[in-house]
Amino acid sequence: PEAAPSSWRSNTGNLVVTEQNVNAIRAVMSQLAQDLGTQSVMLTDRAGMTLVEVGSAPDLPMMIVLPLLSTGFSTTGEVARQLREEDATSVYIHEGVNVDLYCFDVMQRFLLVLVFNKKVASSKIGAVWINAKRAIRELREAFDK
Repeated sequence: PEAAPSSWRSNTGNLVVTEQNVNAIRAVMSQLAQDLGTQSVMLTDRAGMTLVEVGSAPDLPMMIVLPLLSTGFSTTGEVARQLREEDATSVYIHEGVNVDLYCFDVMQRFLLVLVFNKKVASSKIGAVWINAKRAIRELREAFDK
């Protein structure tokens, strides 16, 4: 089954990623990175594999960190299901000496990961929360089209 080129979903309801879709995702993520001054913003699948990245964090072991985050979010997803919360937001926060990391659940299908190099830009939880919620809403709207 094929989807229209501007659609995220195929006729069977599976997500379809096209060049146009990736550009839409990247635009949302780029705006988020610009608004917050992140080192990197990543959208990963539930296994922790990076689908789209804006910026980079080459000095960090993200190939190890992302699957660990994914494991934790499988538990929070089950908590949301047990509470019958279909539209819940789960977040993981790591505040370190050199790095701040925020990870948000997106539609219980993806993870939105924000990495801050504290030597370059510090994160403010309120600004991160407001801007990430906006970005998640924009991503959901794009996926629902």
